[in-house]
Amino acid sequence: MVMRSSPLTGWKNVSTGSDAEAHRPPTRIAVQVVQGYIYGVRETLPNGENYFYFKGVPYAKPPVGNLRFMSPVPIEKYAVSYLDCTTERSNCIGLDVLSKEVTGSEDGLYLNIYTPKLPRKNEQMEKLPVMVFLHGGGLIGGHADSSMYLPSYLLQEGVIVVTVNYRLGVLGFLCLPQAGIEGNAGLKDQRMALQWVNQNIDKFGGDPNNVTLFGASSGAIAVNFHCLSKESKKYFHKGIMQSGSVYTEFGHQDEPEKKARHLAELLGFTPTTDEEVYQILKSAPARKLFELQHKTINKRELLVEKLFQIPFLPVIEREESPDAIITKHPSVILSEPDGMGIPIILGYNEFDGMMVLIDAIRNLNSYNQEPERFIPRILNIDCYTPEARQLGNHIKQFYFKDKNATRATLLPLIDLFTDKYLLAYRITADLWARYQTKTKMYGYRFSFDGLLNKGKAVTSFTSMKGAGHIDEVYYLFSSPILKTEVPKTNKAYAMRQKMVRMWTNFAKFSNPTPDDDGSLPFRWLPVENVPPDSDDCRQCILSIGEEIKMMEMPERKRMDFWCELFRKHNGDVTKAKIPTAPEWRVNDMNNNV
Repeated sequence: MVMRSSPLTGWKNVSTGSDAEAHRPPTRIAVQVVQGYIYGVRETLPNGENYFYFKGVPYAKPPVGNLRFMSPVPIEKYAVSYLDCTTERSNCIGLDVLSKEVTGSEDGLYLNIYTPKLPRKNEQMEKLPVMVFLHGGGLIGGHADSSMYLPSYLLQEGVIVVTVNYRLGVLGFLCLPQAGIEGNAGLKDQRMALQWVNQNIDKFGGDPNNVTLFGASSGAIAVNFHCLSKESKKYFHKGIMQSGSVYTEFGHQDEPEKKARHLAELLGFTPTTDEEVYQILKSAPARKLFELQHKTINKRELLVEKLFQIPFLPVIEREESPDAIITKHPSVILSEPDGMGIPIILGYNEFDGMMVLIDAIRNLNSYNQEPERFIPRILNIDCYTPEARQLGNHIKQFYFKDKNATRATLLPLIDLFTDKYLLAYRITADLWARYQTKTKMYGYRFSFDGLLNKGKAVTSFTSMKGAGHIDEVYYLFSSPILKTEVPKTNKAYAMRQKMVRMWTNFAKFSNPTPDDDGSLPFRWLPVENVPPDSDDCRQCILSIGEEIKMMEMPERKRMDFWCELFRKHNGDVTKAKIPTAPEWRVNDMNNNV
């Protein structure tokens, strides 16, 4: 029998029975949020304690019809008295990480809430820190379901976790400003979810004034955009970026208007204005748009690994955009003295480049014949010039000596691809050391290789040693699909305990290794500050391997090589070329950095 008594400030048992049953913790509960009542479920953590989850919670109106491509619109009130949130709803249309199939629907703006404790009516309880997770998948796939991201071990440390679905691919990142589509709808979905959390998380025992936004891979790119956004930072207070930043190669969209127009042509139309383009794309079947979008990639993008040929991505918006994420080059924002205002964790994995190895092996001859493929897109050089061919051969010589890229030289090939992630880390660390003196940045390098290195399982490289891309993720999350439960006697279990403790310490105290945490026999030191005109920043990081300790970045020699190239072609390593900014912003970096 469902109780429909007077409104409560906390939660209520929505199933009744005998007196004995009445004293048991409820298995199905309702919480009142601003938009109405939602049902959730009580479950059990690995340590035997209870937790509560609410899945498929709508945080914005379905972005369909006239709302397609537009900024999300908040929900004022749910249409039913009690909304069932005991199971997940549809994900946003995207490429499934495992099956590579297009799944989901346009109606996918839902979040999932996991809390170890709910406040009872008239009960005074200490509010819990909140961690909001943005999933990876190249901003073209992935989802936030518990099948991939179950935060059981994080909850055991006394935090609330929220996972978020957001629009992906062309539906989330179409940019056509002359038709009123400013871009970044997927990022704005995430910000809307943060607003919903800010508005409602106290009803679940959470502290709206202590929210940590974290993500891995493309989820980390998104977190980085929000860390640079004054509007987004109204709703969170710390950021964690795992193997991804705004300087990562697939962090920005190139020629967005041209791609939108091309997509309309691929549908069989010949529009003459951007307004006509918009009307065509708004009326087309969503799945058709998703299936055609890869055909809009430009000539430069064809040079990079197929895994990174992602056409629709974030943009730097126009100044007049009414709800912009950012309107300036990231390096301009990071160069504002003490302008960040929040602490961050930023790191990379020992062999992040392993994720593209399958594609690279299939195209080794192409890399040897066109060495300009090795040039990062953030390096300021035209890749269709003799100078680019010369530079590509210079890079090839540095990594392979006098050899070609072959199956016998896979390790230097992985190093080369990995260094594109390291460059993103290095740029941020250099800018932080120079200009951000009031808030701390904690850098890490994850190299641990154990049973929970599931990133390699996803990319089919389980036989290779070391830590690949997203291999650290399942030391934080569980996944029933990826089978992430390990014996307590296994070394992976001990590493999971350390990772979970550091991440939740940061959420609680803004410090991953506070002095009073005796369970961690090491101290994670932040990036050291240097004068703004310094040519050299100490690249000391926390090495997370068989031993956890502070050390200088092992890839320092390789980074010095890239720094020289950036000085030659960009003027400085911090002046990353953002070739994917919209047409009206293309000179922003040169004019302002």
